[in-house]
Amino acid sequence: MAGSGRRNADEDRTPLRNPKLRKHRSRDHSLIRLLNIDLKVLLGFVIIAFLIVLFMIHRLIIAVEHPQKPRVVTPFPAPKIMDLPQVITRRACIGELIAHPNVYLGIRARTPQSLVAGLMWLGLKDGRYFMRHVCQDSDELKTYGWTCHNGRDYGRQMLVDRDMTLMTSFLTSKEDGSGYGGDWAVRIDVQSEK
Repeated sequence: MAGSGRRNADEDRTPLRNPKLRKHRSRDHSLIRLLNIDLKVLLGFVIIAFLIVLFMIHRLIIAVEHPQKPRVVTPFPAPKIMDLPQVITRRACIGELIAHPNVYLGIRARTPQSLVAGLMWLGLKDGRYFMRHVCQDSDELKTYGWTCHNGRDYGRQMLVDRDMTLMTSFLTSKEDGSGYGGDWAVRIDVQSEK
């Protein structure tokens, strides 16, 4: 019967699987066979890695044998900056008062272990109290800064914190009998709108 879809008995005797494909397979499940790595390529990588390790060890041994010599630092053969006449006259002009940066108001005398004085107050923000001392934009003061000063003899500053205005000012004077650097005074004036 031509054209029929039936198979005869002779066709059933042929194996379904190709024996040539199974001939190369073995039961060897070693790591190399599982990863299907060529032994020549693996040997090449091992030799290159070994050479790199030898090179690194050689570089470390050379670094240990020849340590770097420390640099010699010699002082500059000039007078110290603080001993120059320009600085001495500037220090005498400023006098005993030292203003501290980064705070709204901070002063101290120019002597060791002197008293440090400054301005600190509590402000109300969102129903909570916040301490004001260090000058920060996050304090959200309406106004702060020096309105007039020369950085040496006088200065006036205005701080506006919500409904409170603080005016700080300092004055130095150098007269006969006032001691090294002269005398100085600080005044703080607080006004509340309430």
